[in-house]
Formats: sequence, structure tokens, C-alpha cells
Amino acid sequence: MLKSFLPGVRRFAGLFAAVAAGAAMPAATFAQGAYPDKLVKIVVPFAPGGSSDIVGRVFGEYLQKRTRQPVIIENRAGANGIIGTRYVKDAAPDGYTLELSTNTTHAANVSLYKQLPYDAMADFEHIAPFGMSASVALVTKESGITSIKALAEHARSHPEQAFFGYYNSASQMSGELFRLKAGAPIKGVSYTSIGNATTDLMGGRILVVFMEYLPSVGQIASGKLVPLGVTAKKRYALWPQVPTIAETYPGYELDFHLGLAAPKGTPAPVLDKLHGWMMDAARDPAFVAKLHELGMEPLPMSRKEYVEFSREKIAYWAEQVKAAGVPPQ
Repeated sequence: MLKSFLPGVRRFAGLFAAVAAGAAMPAATFAQGAYPDKLVKIVVPFAPGGSSDIVGRVFGEYLQKRTRQPVIIENRAGANGIIGTRYVKDAAPDGYTLELSTNTTHAANVSLYKQLPYDAMADFEHIAPFGMSASVALVTKESGITSIKALAEHARSHPEQAFFGYYNSASQMSGELFRLKAGAPIKGVSYTSIGNATTDLMGGRILVVFMEYLPSVGQIASGKLVPLGVTAKKRYALWPQVPTIAETYPGYELDFHLGLAAPKGTPAPVLDKLHGWMMDAARDPAFVAKLHELGMEPLPMSRKEYVEFSREKIAYWAEQVKAAGVPPQ
């Protein structure tokens, strides 16, 4: 009797499993459709005050308005962005922990470090870029230096003062590339944040910092810092009077980008939603105006295009690191 009963049990169990699976499908679809239904965290792998932090907060406000869910910015600084990036890599791939990714964390670090605790491509879903920007070489008014050529000459005649401060790969490689192209014996000094580097620049302990546009605007407007040249190929639209470094030293060019990344395995519908909101933001006049205030140009592209763009940037930064002769740590 038991034998005759078992096939029926098996058939019932199979039917129950099929029904349960069918019932679960709408629930999963609904869950994805409802994303987000709770707080979203955007991790910025650098200290407050820099471009990545500011862009993260601007987008966080935009995302919060669009989704009507709370969005917070969490700064997890340290080790050139490695600490925060590793944290996101290890987070649940559900769309509720994202990273404000940068050329430092997902491109330059690949060549600057022998061993990273993450794979810049394989461990992440690259969603979209916010935009492209560049840095500007800044010295104090008291230094008396008024041009990028004069900076190189000063470094050669006063090697004991020839130090540049850096706080991420963009500021580091900007200085290293200047050393290479200008033939200036200038050495880098590492800082944990843009604020610390600025403090030492103002105090005369270092000669120059290659800084992003927004953090430098206030100091330049006050007359305390003097912009000598931008690292991009073209002049800033907001600073047409400031020459590019390439105008004095041909071949000098260094830009950087900011984007949004998620842990590998984040569901495609979630990634598509996030990408859609980023593309909407790139068409929103108010959001674009804020990017322009940061010295950034929007860079809308598909997810597939951004993945390829990210691979190209890894190769681009590898070339810059090699050209500057910077050994990996």
C-alpha cells in the first residue's frame, strides 16, 4: 500500500513545486518592479569635499526625488579609494549599495598597485558615467609663480621646494606627467584628502597641487590660489583665460571621469532602472547645470558602451602610468 501511495505523493509534490514556482514568479517580478522600496546607499570611496563626493550628493538628491526613497551618501575613504571599492564589491548585489566609481578606483589603480582586493571589471556592474572633467595646476599667490613654464623653472632652480601634493590617482598622475613633460625635478607627497593637501599648499609646505575644478573655485576667487594650467586637451569653458598645460608642453593630456557602479550580479532590471534615471539626469537642465558648475561635461551612453569605455580607460591609465615611470606599489 505504501508503494502505491508514493507515486501519488511524488506527483502531488511535483505539482505543488510547479505551482509554488509559478506563484513566486509574479512576486519576483513585482519586487523588481518596485525597486527601490527602501533606502539606497551610494558609497563614495574618498573623503568629503572632492568632486566624487559632490557629484554623489547631487545625484543622490536627484535619485531621491525620482524614487521617493531615501538616498544617503557614505564616505569610505582610504588607500586611494580601495577601501570603499572593496566594501561595495562585497555588498549584496541587490541595488541598494552602489558606488560613485572613478578613474582612480576602476582604472588607474589597476596599474598603480600590484595586487588589488577586487577586479575592476569582473567584480562590478558598470552602469553609466556622469561625465568627464580635468584638473588644474594651482600654486599660492605668495609663490610668485604665474605660469606653468615658470613652475617648471622654479622647480629646477629650487629643487628643495619642488613637491606636489596628491590625494588620488588623477592628482598624482597629473604631477608625474608634468614632471615627465616639463623635465622638472618635482616629487609627489601623498595625502589622505584634498583638504589636507590644500592646507599644506596654503602653508607653503608643498609647491603645487593638481586639483579638480570645484574644490579650487573658492580659493581662486579669493585670490589665495593661482591657476596655471588645466590638464585637459582643451581649455575649460568656464575658465577660458586659463591655458592648457599642453599649450606649453605638447602631449600633456589627462582627464578623469566619474560613474556609477554596483556589485556584480545585481539584477539587470535594477541596472536598467538606474541607467534610465542617470540618462534622464543627463537630459535634465538643472542637473546638467550643476555638473557644469563642477567643471564636468555630461557623457551619456548605453550600459554596453560604458563597459567598453571602462575597459579603454584601464588601458589609457596603464599608458599614463608607464609613461610617467611610476612603479606599482
